[in-house]
Amino acid sequence: MVRRDIKAMVALNEAYAKLSALSDERARRVVELIEDLAELEAMEDAEDLAAALEARAKIDAGEETISLDALEKRLDL
Repeated sequence: MVRRDIKAMVALNEAYAKLSALSDERARRVVELIEDLAELEAMEDAEDLAAALEARAKIDAGEETISLDALEKRLDL
């Protein structure tokens, strides 16, 4: 966890250095794009969590599961 935080801090410092080299207008646009991507990622994470919770509820309700090996055989992989 700490290593990931350090990498994130380094990436932010590098991004800030690159942004400071851009014009204000261009830097603003880059920041807007980054914010849009972060929002999209948060939405995808929320969808993944909802799907995982739904799957967990089905398992808890007794729905049959299948092993990865059995699925691969069924799909002929």
